[in-house]
Amino acid sequence: MDAYSGKYYLQGGQEQEATILFLKDKVSIGLRDEHGNPRVLYWTYDQIIRDNFWKRGLAVVRCSTYPIQTIEVESKEFADRLEGILHERERSWISRVLNRNQWRMIRFLLVFFLVIIGAYIWLVPFLAERLAKRVPASYEERLGDGIYNALQPTFTIDPSKTAYINDFFRELQIPSNYNIRITVVKENIANAFAMPGGHIIVYDKILYEMSGYEELAALLSHEFTHVNERHTTRALFRQQASSLFISIIFGDIGTIGNVIASNADGLKSLEYSRNLEEDADKNGLKILNERKIDCNGFVRLFELLKKETERAGAQPAEWISSHPDLEKRIAYTKSNALFNKNGVEANETLKTLFLKMKTD
Repeated sequence: MDAYSGKYYLQGGQEQEATILFLKDKVSIGLRDEHGNPRVLYWTYDQIIRDNFWKRGLAVVRCSTYPIQTIEVESKEFADRLEGILHERERSWISRVLNRNQWRMIRFLLVFFLVIIGAYIWLVPFLAERLAKRVPASYEERLGDGIYNALQPTFTIDPSKTAYINDFFRELQIPSNYNIRITVVKENIANAFAMPGGHIIVYDKILYEMSGYEELAALLSHEFTHVNERHTTRALFRQQASSLFISIIFGDIGTIGNVIASNADGLKSLEYSRNLEEDADKNGLKILNERKIDCNGFVRLFELLKKETERAGAQPAEWISSHPDLEKRIAYTKSNALFNKNGVEANETLKTLFLKMKTD
């Protein structure tokens, strides 16, 4: 253990010769009193005032006690050694345990995981969207047919209402590259959802709750937009791309199969972004306006779903819970410049088909 010779003094006091030692958790300062008897002072490292110790060829160190105590040592080695001790103590316990190579590895892993997380949050959804927009309509139809066939055994289909609702949609005369096929399913949930490529499922409860054909026209034009603008395909690709990405990264090949197998059932509660939902509402409104169908059908549909939400309490129907706020949808529908811009004309064919669905 090296000893350093220096001087010690209290603020305003006389200098004394001192012998200074570095101990594990403190500095030892050996002095002599006025009678020549040895005495020792101790400064803990926490009490040392952090400063540039080497000044004008002299190591000057002060202690934070009152009055201020100071030691001076004519040794650069002393200043460097004290600086090294204090720096080591200021490092976190992790830094003291880990060596430099281990820190490099930790930083590499941290950057790696940040890249993975960034890819998961931004890159994967972006690529999934781009891919979904480039998928041929024929592939979407095959994908939709596969999902429909997987779900069909779980459905109790109403054949007569299914026939009427497809006649109803054809009467709307909405041009599309997709073969739109609508199925009415007996289910005590006010719900409807679209599949890639043209299948639309409507639960009969929502039909029973409707008061006029305008509401059904609003619902079908909304779901049609999801198909025609590939909202369903885009949302499905985004959802499954993220799941597959995680499975591939962590090597869980079994999960990949599970993800693909769960596409069908998961589609019933597939969530779109609020922008896509608003787009479906606005395009549906455009379809109704072009056909001079009262756009209040959308308003009444949203009010119907709002009542369903209130009845459901904490567990609203899937179609409601995965969509934007209903009050907001009512507001932007009423304020839309296309709201009944072309006027309103009664459509007796649509009205008759709707009443047959309600009474059959």
